[in-house]
Amino acid sequence: MAMTFIKSFLGLLLLAGVLFFAGWQPVQAFPLGWLSLSGLLGISLGDTFFFAALRRLPAHQLIILMLLAPVVTLLMALCFLGERPAIVSWIGIILVLGGVTLTFRDKIEVDNEAHQRGLGLLFGVLSVLSMAGSIIIAKIGLQDVSAMEGAFLRLFFGFAGMLVVGLARREVKSWLVPLRQAGLGWRFLLAVVIVTFGGFWLSLDAIKRLDVSIANTLLATEPIFALPLAVIWLREHASAAAVLGAIVALCGAGILAFNG
Repeated sequence: MAMTFIKSFLGLLLLAGVLFFAGWQPVQAFPLGWLSLSGLLGISLGDTFFFAALRRLPAHQLIILMLLAPVVTLLMALCFLGERPAIVSWIGIILVLGGVTLTFRDKIEVDNEAHQRGLGLLFGVLSVLSMAGSIIIAKIGLQDVSAMEGAFLRLFFGFAGMLVVGLARREVKSWLVPLRQAGLGWRFLLAVVIVTFGGFWLSLDAIKRLDVSIANTLLATEPIFALPLAVIWLREHASAAAVLGAIVALCGAGILAFNG
């Protein structure tokens, strides 16, 4: 909860600064209601469940679990938004999911400890469901709102939800204590800047412009980009299966990008 609270607060300040110079258009009650619900569901609940799962599961296993997100989102889009992806888009979705799974196939086979961590898996699944539901809701609210304003509103209500919880439990002050560690505050701020503009805002822009089933599948390619970074920065060894999976998934992402 502390991670969600601090990340939301810092991200909110960053987006507010951009909107101060870019300008703000009035938002009607209808999209405001949907975006507020999306923020509470996807940030207050979804992010909190994610960080709770991350504390209990190895990072690569949680990434694999997160691959359920585009599948869940696709099913929700079919049921609630009436989206019908073309056959070529289905091929792209299958390639993305298949490639990402292949990328981490060796780790699934070698490391089975996470299967015993039921609580971590439970939080991970709850995070997937919360985030998928919030994306569907955000799609409705973004019809007449810019992606930047939508990102700000979702983050505002997500932060507000965490603030209410923190005040009720009298934990807000204790949530901020870890940032006093030497160097941690600046590293955390850098991560928030990257996530807020590089991920949070751009993901909403993609959701606004594409069918959510396609946009969320493209977002699921995150492990593919994490693989070369891990090889370069962490000196991790990339297996042949991981490289092949990356190629397959990127082909799928390309199909989705040019047919969305």
